[in-house]
Amino acid sequence: MAQTGEAPPAGQGFSGPLAIQAARADAPRFWPLRLQRIPAAAGLCTAMGLLVLFWGLAGPEWPPMDMADAGTSLFFALSLALLLELAALIPRAAQRDFDVLAPALSLDGAQRSRLRRALVRYERGALWLNGLIGIVVGIGHVALTGGGWGAAMRDPLELAFAFCTLALWGLMAQTGSVLVANALLFAELGQRNARVDILAIDRLRPFATAALRPMLLIMSLLAAYPLMLLDADAVTLETAIGPVATALLALAAVWLPLRGLARRIAMARQAALARIDTDVAAIWAGAAPHSAPADVMRLEALLALRTRILAAPALPLGTGGIGRGLVYLSLPLVTWGGKGFAEAILDRIF
Repeated sequence: MAQTGEAPPAGQGFSGPLAIQAARADAPRFWPLRLQRIPAAAGLCTAMGLLVLFWGLAGPEWPPMDMADAGTSLFFALSLALLLELAALIPRAAQRDFDVLAPALSLDGAQRSRLRRALVRYERGALWLNGLIGIVVGIGHVALTGGGWGAAMRDPLELAFAFCTLALWGLMAQTGSVLVANALLFAELGQRNARVDILAIDRLRPFATAALRPMLLIMSLLAAYPLMLLDADAVTLETAIGPVATALLALAAVWLPLRGLARRIAMARQAALARIDTDVAAIWAGAAPHSAPADVMRLEALLALRTRILAAPALPLGTGGIGRGLVYLSLPLVTWGGKGFAEAILDRIF
């Protein structure tokens, strides 16, 4: 192959999985980020507009909307609004986490710039393919729950719910593809490029923040599911599919970006302990009944350092990160516990 003599584009020079993630820097921006030019209140307006639309569909020629329909309307309105807002906010926040991490990463300036750009971008073709896969899953979801597509074709309100189901699955698939790609990027950085100081793990805390933030999105969606259970006596297949899938995704969202860093920290801990054990063995082998005070002091210092390394955290979560994670996990519990209160309010309205 002929050599052109041209230099590679700035910021390249990656290898392995990180090269795949860095290639996203040349892709278009993730489309929900463009919606952020609209005021933040657009999410609330979207939710209220959808609710009004559903209410209008239940006109005099159709049975009036009951509590279950109202709860389903609220679920779709809130879920779609939240998903659109957080799908843009989380990648941008990941860029801020990356900026904080930059001094602890073995990357040059061009490489950092390229990876930072990749966090908010995704190939358009792959993105829409993932969205189509989500819509196909949504078609199956509608077919297997409730009255299926037959009921949707007979009732305009059910048809609106069916199309909202498709939109929600498609948007979740697209957003999930971006969040998973960013999680893999942080996982590779943690495993290959993070400078780990076993006694200063807190410097790597943005890795934990980047893992917990998508969990907020997932838990927010999970917290909205009780709205679909209003006026329901038991959990059905229709209402159980979403929460189960969402809970599994929440666990994966936290562990995926941290797994590389956890492996890197474990390796750094083992290497540090091996060096200390070698020094301790050398001092102990040369110890005499009346060892020099300097040797005794060095031995005690090494043993104290070994204890500190063993007590060092395996991940840079800290009490703040653990507390934030518990708050996110409590969101669904609070909303599921408040289901009866919401039912009482809507029952009063109807």
